[in-house]
Amino acid sequence: MKILQIVNRVPWPLKDGGALGYFNYIKGYHDAGCEVTVAALNTSKHFVSMDELPDEVKKLADWRVTYIDNKVKPLDAFLNLFSKKSYNIQRFISDDFKHLLTNLLQEKQFDVIVFESLFMAPYIDVVASNSNALFVLRQHNVEYKIWETLAVNEKNIVKKWYLNLLTTRLKKFEISQLNKFDAITTVTENDAVDFRKMGCLKSIFSSPTGIDISRLKIDHTNLETPSLFHIGSMEWMPNQQAIFWFIKNVWNSISEKYVTLKFYIAGRGMPESFKQLHEKNLVIEGEVADAVKFIQSKQIMIVPLFAGSGIRIKILEGMALGKAIVSTSLGAQGIEVENGKHLIIANNASEFTNAISKIVSDPQLAIDLGNNARKLIEEKYDNKKVIERLLAFYSEQKKINY
Repeated sequence: MKILQIVNRVPWPLKDGGALGYFNYIKGYHDAGCEVTVAALNTSKHFVSMDELPDEVKKLADWRVTYIDNKVKPLDAFLNLFSKKSYNIQRFISDDFKHLLTNLLQEKQFDVIVFESLFMAPYIDVVASNSNALFVLRQHNVEYKIWETLAVNEKNIVKKWYLNLLTTRLKKFEISQLNKFDAITTVTENDAVDFRKMGCLKSIFSSPTGIDISRLKIDHTNLETPSLFHIGSMEWMPNQQAIFWFIKNVWNSISEKYVTLKFYIAGRGMPESFKQLHEKNLVIEGEVADAVKFIQSKQIMIVPLFAGSGIRIKILEGMALGKAIVSTSLGAQGIEVENGKHLIIANNASEFTNAISKIVSDPQLAIDLGNNARKLIEEKYDNKKVIERLLAFYSEQKKINY
């Protein structure tokens, strides 16, 4: 099967969930015997020098890349107020990328073209003019819901108004795109239900992000016990809000109860406001050189997420690495976990405090949660199995005959 993935960033290095989500599918398609081409925006935010891309990554696909400066610019954001277009989407539109796609589609034919995320949807017209492939929109989240939740939680009146404006425009755009594609894939069934409610009439298939379990091994050699940690893209506003909430409402009391316990926060794009925090035993790691080794060295993963949809790839990685995890229901959404067996669900400060206390005081519970989590990943989220099911779905659609 010849597959083109149209991606809003070069998925390297593998230091955040977004990069992992794209990369695991590229590798999965390649390992399944597909002929893979990747057309990617090389953004100012996640810029990657293609000369520095490892050879083993280059060999996975035919890479076609165009640079785009998609930074949030105050003047552009202000001028956008006088239009009806979504600023979230406009930042990913590039005439150079349209030319790249046109030339690529005149050069090569594809069976399936996957638009990775809503941010690549604006290129559907260019692609449709040059290809008869199966068009699939892979929705990583119900995008507008992230901004809707942020708006609800915002206290500043001006910021709240602006977030509501962004939400309204993004929702309108998201709804307008759903029936332009031949099929939709989501990472959770919850998102699939939402898209049907939003008026999607096309085939929808839930396909979670797969995990390459071959590179993730349980290793307690350098384990600090007890210890708490969070790792994720700290550029993402829901993560920022989540960790600020946890520090204010949970960590300050937990650190008084367990005076030697440390809480480590890691992730790329660490805001300056976090670096200025000086709470007791709080360690701001920032971007770590090796995320896997970092996770292996800590005991309890904290995911206090209250905004967003889709699936948390870092939770899947933490489960694969045998970590004890405490997460909100939203954070664990889309993962077929049993509360108390694979991880512990906590949705408020007292539940987080009780769950952490329970694990810290019972080291065997941490081990049991981690072992059960690893088994679940092996059974249901192994990348090879996820890709096999997805390719079968592609083959069932009308435009492909195998």
